[in-house]
Amino acid sequence: MNSSAHILIVEDESIVAFNLQQRLSHMGYHVPDIAASGCETLHLLSNSSPDLILMDIHIEGEMDGNEVAARIQETSSVPVIYLTAYSEDATLERARLTKPYGYLLKPFSERELHATIQMALERHVVAEALVKSQQLLQQALDAAQMGTVEIDCAASHIRLSQQSASLIGKDEEKAITFAEFLLAVEEADRPAIAAHLDTTKAQLVRFSEEFRVRYGAEGENWVKIDVSPQPGRRFSGIVQNITTRKRAEIQTLQLNDSLERQVNERTQELEQSVRELEAFSYSAAHDLRAPIRAIAGLSNVMIEDYAQLLDSTGVKLLKNMGSSAARMGDLIDALLEMSRLSRSTMQLCEVDISQIANELAGSLMASEAQRRAEITVNPGLKAIADPTLVRCVLDNLMRNAWKFSAKKQKTCIEVNCFLQNDEPVFYVRDEGCGFDMQFAERLFAPFNRLHNQTEFSGSGIGLSIVRRVVSRHGGRVWVNSTPNVGSTFVFTLRA
Repeated sequence: MNSSAHILIVEDESIVAFNLQQRLSHMGYHVPDIAASGCETLHLLSNSSPDLILMDIHIEGEMDGNEVAARIQETSSVPVIYLTAYSEDATLERARLTKPYGYLLKPFSERELHATIQMALERHVVAEALVKSQQLLQQALDAAQMGTVEIDCAASHIRLSQQSASLIGKDEEKAITFAEFLLAVEEADRPAIAAHLDTTKAQLVRFSEEFRVRYGAEGENWVKIDVSPQPGRRFSGIVQNITTRKRAEIQTLQLNDSLERQVNERTQELEQSVRELEAFSYSAAHDLRAPIRAIAGLSNVMIEDYAQLLDSTGVKLLKNMGSSAARMGDLIDALLEMSRLSRSTMQLCEVDISQIANELAGSLMASEAQRRAEITVNPGLKAIADPTLVRCVLDNLMRNAWKFSAKKQKTCIEVNCFLQNDEPVFYVRDEGCGFDMQFAERLFAPFNRLHNQTEFSGSGIGLSIVRRVVSRHGGRVWVNSTPNVGSTFVFTLRA
C-alpha cells in the first residue's frame, strides 16, 4: 500500500479543495499543492512530479478537466482520477476518451476515495512496468532485425509492426489482406506460405517458414516468419530479416560446390597420372624381362660351353651373374604382379577362405613332401571379397609362414579368425623364426627384408601386395611376432 504518495488536487471550489486536502493528509498522503484552473495545473506539473492527480471536470479557466487531462497525457504518464458531480453520458464519454484511472461521483466516502487512489497507483505501477517491458522487447526486436505479426484467419488480414512492414517492403504499420501479403513474397515461395494461411483449415498449427521478398532497389531479401496459434483463429509471432545468414549459406554452398568440382577435377587428374604411371611401370617392367632373361640364359650357356676356358674365379662370377639376373627377373615378375593387382577391377562375392587356404596348404605340403609339417585351417571362414585378390593375400602369407618355418624341426601353421566388434578378423600364425617388433612396419614396404638372401630367399614384395589388396577391400593388416617363437599376420576385409 502506497499511502505516502504525492497527490495534486485540481478543484476550483476552495472549501471543497481544502476539505479534500485535509482528508487525504489524514489518510497519510502528501498533498502540498492545490490548483484551481488548467493553466495553474500545468504550471505546477512543470515544477513537480506528483504520483497522482485528483481533478474536477468543471474548473476555472478556458480548459475543463478533460482538456487538461489530455494536455497532461502529451508529456506525462501521471494517473488522473476524476472527481465530479456530473454523471450524464456526454460528460462520461469525454472523460473516457482521456483514459482516466478512476471516476468518483460526488459525494463519495473516505473509503471509496482511498480504495480508488490505491487501485490507481497500483495500476499505474503495472502500466509503467508494461511500457518498460515493451520498450525493452522492441529494442531487442530492433537489434535482431525482427518485428511482430498478427494473423487473423477469420478476417483474412495480417497486421504487421513497423519493422515487419519494412521487411516486406511496406511503408507503415497497418493491416493488409492475405493477397497483399503474398504479392510481396517471391512467386516460387508463395505456395508454402499460402498453405499455412488457408482459412479453410479446421485446425491452426504453429509454423515457421523462410521466404524471399523482392522490392525496390535493394533487390531480393530473405525473411523468416515464426508464429503460433492463438484463440479466435489467430496467429501471433515474429518476422525476422535473415538475409545476411541466407546469403552466407548460399555463398557457402556455392563455395562447397566449387571446391567439390575442383577436388573432382584434381582427383581425375591424379587418377589419370596414376594410371599413366602404372602403365609406364608395367611397360618398363615388362620390357625389362626380356634382356634380364637373356643375361641369365647367356650366363648359363657360357658356363656350359666355355667353362673349360675359364678358371674357377671366372666360373664363379658367371654363376653370380646368372643368379643375380634370375633374382632381378623375380623382382620384375613381382612388380608386374603388384601392378596387375592394383589395376584389376574387384569382383565382390562371398569367398570361402577355408577352401582357398586348404588348396594352398596342399600345394605347400606337396612342394616339400619330406618336411614334417602340420597346417590347420579352421572350417567355415568366409568373407565378402574378390576371390582372386583374397587368394593372393593367403598365398603370400602362407608361403611366408612356410618359408620362415623351414629351420624348425616341425612346421606348424594355423589359418583362423576371431571376432572384434562383431567384425571377423582373419590371421595366419606360424611357429617360425619370428622377428623383432621394432622392425614390423618395414615389412610392408616394397623390397624391405629383415633377413638376407642367403638365409631366406624372396623378392621382399609379397607383404606389400598383401597390404595393397587388404586396403582395396577397406581393411587393414598388422603383425605380432616374437623372435624364435613365431609370427601372426592379422587382416580384415570390410568390402
